[in-house]
Amino acid sequence: MTSKLKIIISLTALSGIIYAASGGSGGSEGVQRKIKFPEYDRASGRVTSMLSGEKAVPQRNGTVLIEGVRLETYQYGNSGRKVDLIIETPQCFFNFRTRVVTSEGIMKMRRANGSAALVGRGFKWSQRTSELTITNSVRTIMRDGFTPKNLQ
Repeated sequence: MTSKLKIIISLTALSGIIYAASGGSGGSEGVQRKIKFPEYDRASGRVTSMLSGEKAVPQRNGTVLIEGVRLETYQYGNSGRKVDLIIETPQCFFNFRTRVVTSEGIMKMRRANGSAALVGRGFKWSQRTSELTITNSVRTIMRDGFTPKNLQ
């Protein structure tokens, strides 16, 4: 499957959820399973982060409730794309217009290489700017920290 085709498939799934969230067909018809919402760097076209979930349920306020959430950020180097940070939470809300993820529940974040981990309750993630705010009960374990190193 070419990357252009993958983007088209992702955009097709995204438009279906947007339609349902904006008052399209109601009931369980708007529920999507195994969803992915990528964010791209506009200059390079590379995927900077990927929000995925087991289930997405459109809400009346235009957001989507996502269950079984995993958010990955990526770094690029000589060997291509590598997962850098992983954030997991049981559920969150995603706003398509602002590309912001919010949750009042438990969240776990870790570096893919195991160098640091963080647990907290309540967070806000801006997919466009890659900014994370954790609001409560933060506990951090650091070996090398959260600053990415050069990828080779």
